[in-house]
Amino acid sequence: MSKVISSLEKVLLPFAIKIGKQPHVNAIKNGFIKLMPLTLAGAMFVLINNVFLSFGEGSFFYSMGIRLDASTIENLNSFKAIGGNVYNGTLGIMSLMAPFFIGMALAEERKVDSLAAGLLSVAAFMTVTPYSVGEAYAVGANWLGGANIISGIIIGLVVAEMFTFIVHKNWVIRLPDSVPASVSRSFSAVIPGFIILSIMGIISWALTHWSTNFHQIIMDGISTPLASMGAIVGWAYVIFVPLLWFFGIHGSLALTALDSGIMTPWALENIATYQQYGSVAAALEAGKSFHVWAKPMLDSYVFLGGSGATLGLIIAIFIASRRADYRSVAKLALPSGIFQINEPILFGLPIIMNPVMLIPFVLVQPILAAIMIIAYSLGIIPPITNMAPWTMPTGLGAFFSTNGSIAALLLALFNLVIATLIYMPFVIVANKAQTAIEEEETEEDIANALKF
Repeated sequence: MSKVISSLEKVLLPFAIKIGKQPHVNAIKNGFIKLMPLTLAGAMFVLINNVFLSFGEGSFFYSMGIRLDASTIENLNSFKAIGGNVYNGTLGIMSLMAPFFIGMALAEERKVDSLAAGLLSVAAFMTVTPYSVGEAYAVGANWLGGANIISGIIIGLVVAEMFTFIVHKNWVIRLPDSVPASVSRSFSAVIPGFIILSIMGIISWALTHWSTNFHQIIMDGISTPLASMGAIVGWAYVIFVPLLWFFGIHGSLALTALDSGIMTPWALENIATYQQYGSVAAALEAGKSFHVWAKPMLDSYVFLGGSGATLGLIIAIFIASRRADYRSVAKLALPSGIFQINEPILFGLPIIMNPVMLIPFVLVQPILAAIMIIAYSLGIIPPITNMAPWTMPTGLGAFFSTNGSIAALLLALFNLVIATLIYMPFVIVANKAQTAIEEEETEEDIANALKF
């Protein structure tokens, strides 16, 4: 086992550290962290609209046998406009907000004016956005929502780098020290802004001669091919998140590009399709399809208690461990684990750099993902049509993300049982190993361990 760990360290650890320090990766990660309040607020209103205000055929309450008269359903549907407006102002503008926060985050890494970089990123995004929907002078919602988020990421990174280059070349207006800082700051961004937006304007103008635009090129060249690689992206995320965590690298944040850039937009497309047709069956009859590897699918059936399905580990400790220290850590980690936060168990047990826990921690997610895919392929569980907050407890997340599917709830609980069974033998082995180590430890070993 030690040779395996050593080999993995040599191959993976330098790569993980290098990726973790890469400024563009950090900018994407930090940008989406700042976007999280917007995402969670939008997700809550989608949940309210698609579950708690829906009583028509195919809805959760309808499947539970609750029937309302047509006038009541119509009145409830009228309230959905509130949630729809919130959706338009949150998840519906993800691609517009992404360049602002990512541009800001990269500018902070480069030690230049972050607010100016963020504002210029938004301006650049809108500069290359076509203002036409049919014959109307308007911006299409498809350019602003989650489906176009890769375009927003690219623009945020590019604009921040261009801004940094221009500032470092000192192509800025310098005002005397007597001028207020806020005024001086505004003038210092004039020349960089003029250069950056001129370039973006020329790009947009040139592309119109080929009857296309920047966003369409990105979708055709990057987003669409990635969408066709759904399984590869999903499996990569499922496997590498816990593997990175084992070496102390926050796997989910390190792979933000796969989550926020690909799988979350797939979830948003599922939601948009469901809202357009009113049910999964109607959408399928119209020839539409749903993404399997939408991020809430993983949150619902794979990341049970957090990366590595560690809620199963906590339960396994309660069942199989007789060590007081293990059980104490499990008690402390349980409240946060219920809500999908697992740092207490990762660092408290610990799992990080724990060779006994490497095998179950890395293998449990692919096994749970395989069960999820099989169940979906057999029609046991429906696709994701809501975006319940990732902090929802195991079972409830699947239940609400699928508009109240009992089968989804039961599969999530079944996967939790599987995760617990996978962890149990390793908990027993870890207990025995720790006990053996303590029995062999002498007073001299303890004294040496306490030396600085």
